[in-house]
Amino acid sequence: MPRPTAFLDGRLQILQPERGYRFAADAPILAHFIRCGPADRLVEIGTGCGIIPLILFVKKRFHRLVAVELQPALAELARANVRRHGADAAIRIVTADVRDLAPADVDAPADVVFANPPYRRVGAGRLNPDPEKAAARHELSLDLADRFAAARRFLAPGGRFDLIHLWERRADVAAAAAAAGFHPGRSRQVLAFPHSRQPRMFLHSWHPAPAEAFAEPPLVIHEKPGVHSEAFRRIISAAPEDSST
Repeated sequence: MPRPTAFLDGRLQILQPERGYRFAADAPILAHFIRCGPADRLVEIGTGCGIIPLILFVKKRFHRLVAVELQPALAELARANVRRHGADAAIRIVTADVRDLAPADVDAPADVVFANPPYRRVGAGRLNPDPEKAAARHELSLDLADRFAAARRFLAPGGRFDLIHLWERRADVAAAAAAAGFHPGRSRQVLAFPHSRQPRMFLHSWHPAPAEAFAEPPLVIHEKPGVHSEAFRRIISAAPEDSST
């Protein structure tokens, strides 16, 4: 059994692989971006070790969250993490390929679907020899079109699909969203440093119906090398957030 990693000021003790897939800064950043309230149903496409659902469990409020994971070993870790934090009544882990799931399988229709997907296309960059790391970094099983199709299938008419991705792939994301009939809503750029020449990542809420498109101020991760910004320190703290508006 892997040793737990302390997170959110120690509120979370997350089991994750020693050498395989391990969560990074994009997980709490996406969790912070997600807006949800006590009546909302959420679905995650690709939960890994269950880190984002558990961040939401500690910091926000929701009615029910179903997290789907294709890799059985990671799904079992996610279940173990949910159990060890007493979140069984709020979070359910499903081991499956989202392409094979009907809305009822994930308690849909959902108010929010979200994903922190692999960022690289197959053939772009070196494929990691570790199978879990390879699947976490490259679109080996599901591509952007698959994720948008699943989100469309699971979402309620007034819902939204919250996604984080690399800045350099923003055109690919926009094309996949448009092909699936999604419309842009709220967005946010993520910068490594205040004076970075371009963003590292971006966040976007995609809607199945026309929505107001607007950009929030950029999120800066580091004030300087080795020093997190105040905004990012709040994101990785255990302080609750009210994000329903």
